[in-house]
Amino acid sequence: MFLFGIAACESVASERIEAWKGTVKGPDKIEAALRSSNVPANLRAEAAAALVDIGKPEKADAIMAGIEADERWEILKSLVEIGVKGLASPQVPKVRDARDMLFGVRQYAPPEEQKRIDAALLESVEKDLVAGRFGGGRHSLEKLLGAVGPPAGPMLVRLLGDAKAPYRGVAEILVKVCDEPTRDKGGAALLGRITAGQPIPNDMWLALGTLGGPTVTEFLANKMRKGPAEEAVAAAKALQQSRFPSVLPLALEIAGDGRADKGLREEAFGVIEKIGGPEALQGLLRIIAKDKNDIVRYRAHEAALEIGRADAIVPALQAFSGKLSFKREDVLDFLVKDISKVGAAAKPAVLSALASSSPLARMTAVLALAAPLPASPQVRLGSREDVAALGKLADDKATVKGFPAALTVGAEAKRVALLLQGKGGS
Repeated sequence: MFLFGIAACESVASERIEAWKGTVKGPDKIEAALRSSNVPANLRAEAAAALVDIGKPEKADAIMAGIEADERWEILKSLVEIGVKGLASPQVPKVRDARDMLFGVRQYAPPEEQKRIDAALLESVEKDLVAGRFGGGRHSLEKLLGAVGPPAGPMLVRLLGDAKAPYRGVAEILVKVCDEPTRDKGGAALLGRITAGQPIPNDMWLALGTLGGPTVTEFLANKMRKGPAEEAVAAAKALQQSRFPSVLPLALEIAGDGRADKGLREEAFGVIEKIGGPEALQGLLRIIAKDKNDIVRYRAHEAALEIGRADAIVPALQAFSGKLSFKREDVLDFLVKDISKVGAAAKPAVLSALASSSPLARMTAVLALAAPLPASPQVRLGSREDVAALGKLADDKATVKGFPAALTVGAEAKRVALLLQGKGGS
């Protein structure tokens, strides 16, 4: 009845639709015009565009979704023209509204018309990207380009090779919406913007790491292996932006090389952590067992637990050579703290370490039970239920080389048992 009243009492015309946009009751009249099959299709298209103009695009989408397909297509013929024209507006908000409107109706368009819409969307998005505008409107640029699909790839690759276009944001979008071969083409295009002998900006390194692909991976690996220290470190940081399994052997080699730059070794550990997996863990255990530098061994332990979590606790502790000397504060600051970061899930492995043949593993496990959990500092990893397990170590006279002679595993186990029972200790 309401729709009939609008059509019968007040005829619909372009001028009226424009006037309704500025009145209190106008939005209802515009909605009614869009719904009414008595209104010519071109005017219904103008009504849909008017709803977008007055900030009610979702209402326009909802009404269009409820219109019969054949009837809707007649509206779309005019609405697409309105949207394409809107993309030429000098006002960015107007362009985004038009683009969102076109995107909203493309799902209803037949294939050929959808191609036309996609071409218009691509041209509009490209202008935004060149201007450094990555925000989009109601629909993000990633969503728009993801719907367009493969045809978006060449445009993004072209921009990555354009010396005048931004690259970090474009790289991030390309990774989200394109396939692996296109990512590789994008990386190769971005590499083409590097000038020999000129410093590579930090954002360029990060964009390369984001893109990945065989071409970029080879470039970054070569820089990490043979480049000047500054470039090698930057390449390693770039390789932490994505997962590059092929560079794991190189990262392990550098992390375990005592002659390598300290900063590069640290970043190599970051690459190893990003790659993860059993091979990475085994490589880290070898570094723990063989490296001559205390800090490097502790860093390898941290990385091992970052990768393997609770499953890595016992293997990592037992990888430390029994010939090494340790400071109690280092065991607390590094080994125990790494275990605590795993959280409550670490307890089964810590209890298992109490029975290890390694005095260091047993001592660290005892100390770890007394440690607070980072997520809940008032809660310790151990509890009253673990007192019995600690009691089995009461007569353990082993100590860790470097600890005071009186500080045996048994003595620490007794202290921690009392602490967990609330009877003292610290």
